[in-house]
Amino acid sequence: MRLMIFSDIHGNLEALQEVCKDSSTRNVHRSIFLGDLVGYGPYPNECIELVRNLKNCRCLAGNHDVATLWETSPYGMSKAAKEAILWTMDQLSPENKAYLSSLPDRLDLGEMTFVHANPYNPKGWRYVMDRKYALRSFAATRSRIVFIGHSHRPLIISKNHWLKVSIETIVGDIKSAVNDSRRRIINCGSVGQPRDDDPRACYLIYDTRKQTIHFHRVGYDVQKTVQAIQNANLPPVLGRRIVKGT
Repeated sequence: MRLMIFSDIHGNLEALQEVCKDSSTRNVHRSIFLGDLVGYGPYPNECIELVRNLKNCRCLAGNHDVATLWETSPYGMSKAAKEAILWTMDQLSPENKAYLSSLPDRLDLGEMTFVHANPYNPKGWRYVMDRKYALRSFAATRSRIVFIGHSHRPLIISKNHWLKVSIETIVGDIKSAVNDSRRRIINCGSVGQPRDDDPRACYLIYDTRKQTIHFHRVGYDVQKTVQAIQNANLPPVLGRRIVKGT
């Protein structure tokens, strides 16, 4: 099976459309979205509806998704994130609010676990980017591979039987074999707001038969999204971030 894994669209329709177009040429059988359909970007309803209509796609909740429902307070976020969430609340249709409220926070499939942030406290939204939180995440599941998003930075964290942890930052289009005995936490990066100094959208494909992970970077019309952010009177910093990929 070839499994597409993607995360953190954040209302960026242009990026999402290009990722869907790219993945459609790569013989994907199923898809799993790891959360944050909305927040930051100017197209919340359109992004939700596009993902809802993808065939064989399962979706999880992200922290921005639940913030639009007041399950967590947007006032704990950065000023720009808070303003975008409050704006998004006013834009969402009742059907799309109901859809966001239906999303689970964790999915376990065979040897794989899928969460937005981490598996030990999925709605605590703690980032997994170092050894401390990686070990907590490994301890929270017996799965061989844990797929996460949230940080907007693609990476692979590996652990052997002696608790030795290695962290590999992913740069560009990279294919990696995962056919050994090590356990891994794999961050698929962000579709709509990358933060690894590469403004291109990021997603990955996991080939369960060949045991390979392939990260893909996809260019899109960033300036069109920037203009839509301006037209919606969202904070200008949100446009600057997607231009720089930070």
